[in-house]
Amino acid sequence: MITKVLDQFSKWFLHHQSFAGYIEPIMQMVKPAWRAGLYRAKIEELTQHNGDFLSITLKPTQHWQAHIAGQHISLTVEINGRLLTRVFTVASSSEQFKATGLVRLLIKTNEQGRFTSLLSNALRVGEWCNISAPSGDFVYKNTQNNATFIAGGSGITPMLAMISEHLKHTTQKVSLIYYAKAAAHQCVDELSALANQFSHFSFLLLTREQSDDITRHVNIWENPDIYCCGPANFMKTVCDFAKKHHLNYYQEAFGLTLPSQNDDSLFNVQINSSAHIVNANNALLAQFEAKQLQVKRGCGIGICHQCQCIKKSGVVRNLKTGELSDNGEQLIQLCVSQPVSDLELQL
Repeated sequence: MITKVLDQFSKWFLHHQSFAGYIEPIMQMVKPAWRAGLYRAKIEELTQHNGDFLSITLKPTQHWQAHIAGQHISLTVEINGRLLTRVFTVASSSEQFKATGLVRLLIKTNEQGRFTSLLSNALRVGEWCNISAPSGDFVYKNTQNNATFIAGGSGITPMLAMISEHLKHTTQKVSLIYYAKAAAHQCVDELSALANQFSHFSFLLLTREQSDDITRHVNIWENPDIYCCGPANFMKTVCDFAKKHHLNYYQEAFGLTLPSQNDDSLFNVQINSSAHIVNANNALLAQFEAKQLQVKRGCGIGICHQCQCIKKSGVVRNLKTGELSDNGEQLIQLCVSQPVSDLELQL
């Protein structure tokens, strides 16, 4: 009860999401990287992989609850004085975490990326970062059914966790079809070890040049559950195939559902002392970035609160919940806020 009162006080008068967030600087003097709403994790190992992948092994503090294989977490790192957050799927099983206290992230780095391009130089073994509680429902659904996993590029990460964890709990056939660029397939030694250990598991490494039809190697007669993770068009192709053949289909998706592109409404937004025009077809953050406005960016999907600002007036829709705000002053997150009226913001 006291915590709720303090949090409400912070929202009204301190413009912080919680009272714990208000006292962060004091807490960080005792516990490095302590942040409200997040968990501390120590960097235990950093390994560069082929294909510009970076493996990060983390040891979360004892209060972090084990994930379910296939779930994702947000990773928050302080780089050049700024907190940057992105969401990544855990590439290790929950059984490994329970046995060792460690979790592994396998991240595709990108020279043009605002976050991943900086990781290799910013992270140091022995230092601390932050992670969120695990979330997501892309998990192994039924060990009584045959299963075919189809991965594209970095989409292999949830597959590694799910397959390694559940092979010992099923006798049904499990297969992996893994597409990546030539010489960029990850953790092939781990997959080979699993195939040697479990006779009901097999995997196939392919490139799009070798097989344009990414569903060609699915054995329909086995009636497998289909699990897919990869680029959007990649997953759509697999989804359409599964529907056509009446197969159970599951895919990884931790983005936002954007509003439909059929609303031509335009709104005025007053930001501090400047005025801008936005439309109703996208979140505020994306539109502000397109205008090259100086706004903070975090995870981009409403988890980290780094793009939080004060809405002085006007109404927005939360893209995660569908709820409309009131017309008065309140905290909003730019990445999940769709304008539905003229706005006044304080950044």
